[in-house]
Amino acid sequence: MLRYLIALVLLAHGIGHTIGIMQTLRLTTVNPGWNGDSWLLTGVAGSAVTNAIGIALWTAAMLGFVLAAGVVVGWLPTDWWRPLAIGASLCSLAGILLFPAAFPTFSTIGALIVDIVVLGAVLWSQWAPTDLAA
Repeated sequence: MLRYLIALVLLAHGIGHTIGIMQTLRLTTVNPGWNGDSWLLTGVAGSAVTNAIGIALWTAAMLGFVLAAGVVVGWLPTDWWRPLAIGASLCSLAGILLFPAAFPTFSTIGALIVDIVVLGAVLWSQWAPTDLAA
C-alpha cells in the first residue's frame, strides 16, 4: 500500500509541472500574479531562450517524476530509480528557482518539500523502491 501512495505522490507532483509549461507558454491566465517569466533569465536571455529553458526544465521534471512513479510500482526497471528521482528533483528545483511565480505560493512550497524529500531519501538515506515489500 505504501508503494502505491509514494507512486501517487510522485505522479501527482510530476503532472503538476504541466502548470509550469502552461505558464511559460502563456496558455493560462488564472491569476495575474502567476506567470512564466524568470526573474533571472527573461531580462538577460530574452523571451525565446527563457521559454525554451522553462519548457525544458518543466518537461524534464514532469517526465522524470511520472517515470519514477512507474519504477516505484514496479512497471519500470529499478535501475532507473536513482537517475530519474535525482534528475527530476533537480530540474524541478531549478525551475522553481528560476520561475518562482509560475505556481501559487502553496504549490511552490509543496513542490519544494517533495523535491527535498525525494533527494534526501535517495542521496542521504539511499532509499530505493526495492526497500518496500511487494
